[in-house]
Amino acid sequence: MKSIGFVKEVEVLASKDLPVEYTCQEGTVNNAQIINFTFHWQEESRKNAKSPLLEFRWSIPLVELHFVWHPAAGLSRKMKVDWMRDIATMTAVSAPMMSFYNEAGQNACTIALSETQKQVLWNIGVHEEDGTLLCRVKIPLETFVNRETYQVSLYRDITPVRYETAIRDVGQWWEKDCGITPLAVPEIGRMPMYSTWYSRHQKITDKEIEADCALAVQMGMKSVLVDDGWQTDDNNRGYAFCGDWQAAKSKLPDMAAHVERVHQMGMKYLIWFSVPFVGTKSPVWSRFSEKLLSFDEGRSTGVLDPRYPEVRQYLKDTYISRVKEWNIDGLKLDFIDDFHVRPESVDPKDGMDFQCVQEAVDRMMTEIISALKEIKPDFLIEFRQKYIGPNMRKYGNLFRVSDCPNDLISNRVGMVDLRLLCGDTAVHSDMLMWNPEESCENAAIQIENVLFSTLQFSVLPSRLTSDQKKMVRFWLGFMKEHLDLLQKAPIYAKYPQMLYPLVWTERDRQAIYALYAENMAVELNTDSLSKAVIVNANHGRTILLRLNKPGEFYVTVQDCMGQVVSQGKRNLESLCAIEVPVGGIITLKH
Repeated sequence: MKSIGFVKEVEVLASKDLPVEYTCQEGTVNNAQIINFTFHWQEESRKNAKSPLLEFRWSIPLVELHFVWHPAAGLSRKMKVDWMRDIATMTAVSAPMMSFYNEAGQNACTIALSETQKQVLWNIGVHEEDGTLLCRVKIPLETFVNRETYQVSLYRDITPVRYETAIRDVGQWWEKDCGITPLAVPEIGRMPMYSTWYSRHQKITDKEIEADCALAVQMGMKSVLVDDGWQTDDNNRGYAFCGDWQAAKSKLPDMAAHVERVHQMGMKYLIWFSVPFVGTKSPVWSRFSEKLLSFDEGRSTGVLDPRYPEVRQYLKDTYISRVKEWNIDGLKLDFIDDFHVRPESVDPKDGMDFQCVQEAVDRMMTEIISALKEIKPDFLIEFRQKYIGPNMRKYGNLFRVSDCPNDLISNRVGMVDLRLLCGDTAVHSDMLMWNPEESCENAAIQIENVLFSTLQFSVLPSRLTSDQKKMVRFWLGFMKEHLDLLQKAPIYAKYPQMLYPLVWTERDRQAIYALYAENMAVELNTDSLSKAVIVNANHGRTILLRLNKPGEFYVTVQDCMGQVVSQGKRNLESLCAIEVPVGGIITLKH
């Protein structure tokens, strides 16, 4: 790499074999610094460049800078060191941003790029020699160096705001200043959903699905997502039979009639597709076996190459055909993150109309979504972590937490991470599942851990105990009653480095808090609140409240099934403790 200039303290570099010039314009958005770059290179230098690369490099003193938040951080918020591997982002992999904050949750430095489509390599870590955070953000140029210019904006925010605000501001910048318009969310997309995956996996039939739906709708669920298995008689969880996307006659002999029966129950119907996969045992394997980005021998499937117009047209036609033929209401489009170049992927050649895989994905998804919305304006499209970046919000309106069966911590962390970054897009939990012998309290805590999202449920309804059914009905009713506050108000979460032990939303003088750790005080400003609900989402039996001033309140305590344990007027001191059952709730009103 060679330095080609500085913008304030940001060093701009390029590959040694790429003579490049640039111009830049600086500005601010919400007090964040924006540097808009336009890079120029000559035709001859473009042809000779072997591995063209742009890089931005700068450093930050490690002062009041302790942890990192980024969309694919998972359960670790530790900062890396500068000699560790790069983290890649692209259309369907994470999102191009990182946020660094201190122990108190205050923003120290939040960084983002306007390059939300193509690959970006992030290497931001502790530089041991001088106690700084060394920031290196690299953009490989192989797929678009044939252009004369390239434009990209670097976003840097060092304002001392809450980390949640800094992250939300990046999402708004992508929407308002980078022109990325998210897909609208129909209200049904925020209603509880039953999924067949954990409850039945690939062993499904129309009669079983309908029986599950009949019970699920009684508990308050408004849609069903039929996952992997509907397209094959093989139940070995592989992908060898993916590709032609016909309903397996042994399981779903009349798909359209089956969907209509579910509709008659009052439920919407969504089905799963593994978008990139064409299996070796699929009838269309011979048609596409030479149009692949890669082949996965372990899964017996190829990954389609969207640079071929025939590939994009086939997928588009398939989805349109199934939606029209069966009258389905939504799709779960899975494994989108497999659309990327590998070492074995072929270089652009005849028959392709795109050089860049990510540009081809954008064209394909844009056309698919446009066609589906013409059929049904309120059509639902689900993606799951880690394909949750700003570009994916153009194509999908439901973002689901990645698979974490029976893992309430991962479900909670994934939910909060998605809520912070994804604006108004509906955030869905991973499907809940538990053993039929699980206690009602423990099952309730699973629901409470995803309280601020749309609930996806994958316990066989017929195996629920009577208490579990009562509990599920109560919490689904609670989530429906408070939907605007839970899902649409800005979310706040204390101590991300401790995996969000306290989460809350607040709007119009009402607030809902969920406490996921014992012996942690919930702070309430009662001057600004007329009603506060505190959910005891842990195994403690006492909730500590720290009020800005003492006063008289009407206090209601309920157990995990919604049954009232106590209620009445109480004089509360500035620091007080209220007994509450495991998984129960306290409601305070002036």
